[in-house]
This record gives sequence, C-alpha cells and structure tokens, in this order.
Amino acid sequence: MNRIRLSVVDDHPVVCMGLMLMLKHHKGQPIELVNRYVNGKQVIEDLANLNTDVFLIDMCLPDILGYELAKRVLEVHPGIKIGIYTYRVDKEYVLNSFNCGVLGYILKSASAAEITDYILTIGRGEKYIRGFVADIFLTQERILRKCEELNITKREYEILQLILSGRRNREIADRLSIAERTVEFHKQNLYLKMEVSSSLELYKAAQQFNLSLEETPLW
Repeated sequence: MNRIRLSVVDDHPVVCMGLMLMLKHHKGQPIELVNRYVNGKQVIEDLANLNTDVFLIDMCLPDILGYELAKRVLEVHPGIKIGIYTYRVDKEYVLNSFNCGVLGYILKSASAAEITDYILTIGRGEKYIRGFVADIFLTQERILRKCEELNITKREYEILQLILSGRRNREIADRLSIAERTVEFHKQNLYLKMEVSSSLELYKAAQQFNLSLEETPLW
C-alpha cells in the first residue's frame, strides 16, 4: 500500500505527540508524519519545499486562521489534501474552510479510529463531512432551497439576517458598505417576496420559513 505523507501545523506540542502515538499503533495503509509546524509563518516560509500528501491544519493558530492558511497552501500546491483539525465547533469556520478548498473538518476530541479514517479519507481526495459538519451542510442546503423558492438573493438574505438581529438601516449599510437607500430597496423586496408589510411580520415569516438568525453567509 502507498504511504501517506502527513504534515501538521499546530502550536500545541502535545497534539503532535498524540498524533505520533496514534500513527505508531495504526495498522493498515502506512501514514508517516513528515513535517511539523507551529504557526502559519513557518508553513508559508516553507511553501516552496512542502512535500506532503495530507496536511492537517489547526483552525486557531497564533498568526492566522486555519482556512486562510489552507487557501495559501492550495494556491501553490493544489494537489495537497487539506483537513482542518481543531477544538472549535463553529459554523462559520466550517463553511469558510470548505469554501477555501479543504476536504474535511474534525475535532481533536475525535477517537483515534475516527482521526485515522479522516486522514485516509481525505488522502483519497474525498470530502469528510460527518457528524455536526453534516448537520451544518444539511441546514445550509435547506435554507438555500427555501431562498430559491422565495427568489431571495444572496444580498437580500444577508440583509434579512441583519434585520432579524436588530440592526437598523444605517448599521446595515455601514456593515455591508452600501448606501442606506440600497438597504431600503432590498428590504422592500423582502417584504414583497415574503408577503409582509413590517419588520415584525418579516421576523415572524422568517421563523415560519426557518430562515431566522442564520448569519453565516451561505453562498
């Protein structure tokens, strides 16, 4: 069986020690830890020499977010299979990671068998979407379908979430870097599409359609 060359970036030495111990007892397709880094700077400095099949990246590094580092790596080495390996359960991190090209997202609290399966799965170039990650994608798919049914655009969805979180037109305009009159235009479109005539009715309709307070961008 072909050996999988594994690289890891994590600023906690105990994590790498745990992975090494896990790989030592792994039976099956060999996995060899070939590179260890403690921050994004080390990885970026070594990009030209990076020679690995699978790269496990911690999400919360001292100097960069994991998915941002993954994007940098893939710009230079599009063939490397990257997976996020973290303690953080965060919907925005999950969706941004996959949007940047990673193949999986797993918690460090997973069992040795799960982590090994994770490495082998993304090593084959397959996406690893299970557990809470699968739930996030199912929710995303449901909301996208409902937005499509109601003909709600990406911008309208963003504005809807900000309205539901209590922000006024000026705050929404500032956050999205658009004119206040543009916010009002999209708000009126939402009223028409959701068949309401006030912010209170809009809130009730969003709850009815299960569209409320999903602030993570879906597109």
